[in-house]
Amino acid sequence: MAKIFFTSDWHFSHKNIVKFCPTFRPATQDVAELDEFLIARWNETVSPEDVVYNLGDVSFAHDFKQIERVLSRLNGTHHLIYGNHDGQIRQHIDRLLNQTKHDGLPMLSSAQDYLQLRLPEINNTLILFHYPILEWNGCHKGWYHLHGHIHDRVAALRGRVLNVGWDLHGRFLTAQDVDDFLQKLPMTSHFGDKSGNFPVADVGDNEILLRQKLRQNNR
Repeated sequence: MAKIFFTSDWHFSHKNIVKFCPTFRPATQDVAELDEFLIARWNETVSPEDVVYNLGDVSFAHDFKQIERVLSRLNGTHHLIYGNHDGQIRQHIDRLLNQTKHDGLPMLSSAQDYLQLRLPEINNTLILFHYPILEWNGCHKGWYHLHGHIHDRVAALRGRVLNVGWDLHGRFLTAQDVDDFLQKLPMTSHFGDKSGNFPVADVGDNEILLRQKLRQNNR
């Protein structure tokens, strides 16, 4: 039976990534060695029958051919949520959607900036976006928000939000993993913290309060 996995921020071909996130990376700056290590980690978990939702930053390579070489060897149906380092993929997306890899599947099966995904396996809806969001669609209903971008850190956000990045977990997350992390956390409101409100009718006074609040938030 096909499994569903979530992950983010693999940063293939990034020779300096080990300086910033060493925990689950090989101690090398050799790009070929790094890529072989990561490809092996991917394929030892993901089979051609499985589905991966990758929340961005696939590769740091500037050479599109190198990105193709990596994608061609990764098992599974691969759905991408674009990250800030996926410019080459975005530029050549039509090619990647229509070119097959070693397992006979497209290099990428879909690519988008944002995805709302209903998962019957855990009876919940997921909001997938590369960046952590303060408030997301359905947060007041208990919907989950999955993100990447911050590598091995945990976002300082309230609610059912989870970084699925490789550098935080050192593994893929299943739908059940996501549910186990988030199901008992409190829901967050669409309207957030009431302390951020400005119940002042005067436009000038409102601007003064806003400037004070922005300074306070950045202390």
